[in-house]
Amino acid sequence: MKPVYSLLVISLMWSCKNDTTKPEVPITQNPMNEELTDTRNYEADGNFEEDVYTYERKTDSINENWNLNNPERQMGLYARFNMSDAQQEKYETALSNWFQSQTNEPYEKLGTTTRIEAEDSILKPILDEHQYENYQAWAQDNDKR
Repeated sequence: MKPVYSLLVISLMWSCKNDTTKPEVPITQNPMNEELTDTRNYEADGNFEEDVYTYERKTDSINENWNLNNPERQMGLYARFNMSDAQQEKYETALSNWFQSQTNEPYEKLGTTTRIEAEDSILKPILDEHQYENYQAWAQDNDKR
């Protein structure tokens, strides 16, 4: 019995010495958010506030203000600066001439800077001094490049 006893003691010591088990990590539960999980405070029609979304059309943006071909923009331009019929006709003629000119570089006409400069050069001889000053102030206010 003595050899069995000594073998048992040696195996016990050997097993305790070479313990490779991972240390036990205490298990903690995630704290719960009471406000998110509390379902006791409901109303008959629900607790949801009505979200009202309004779509506001952007006005005076680069795309709208510097799209020189836009008829609505042209009508607004005529009304804003009180252009006479003769001025309107001169503006439309000069604008169509500008679009038909410079056919070698058509992509230059797509840039906002080019359009602003072109419209300024078109309107300068057409508008009177007061109208042109108002136009320059308006163009500067709406130049958001």
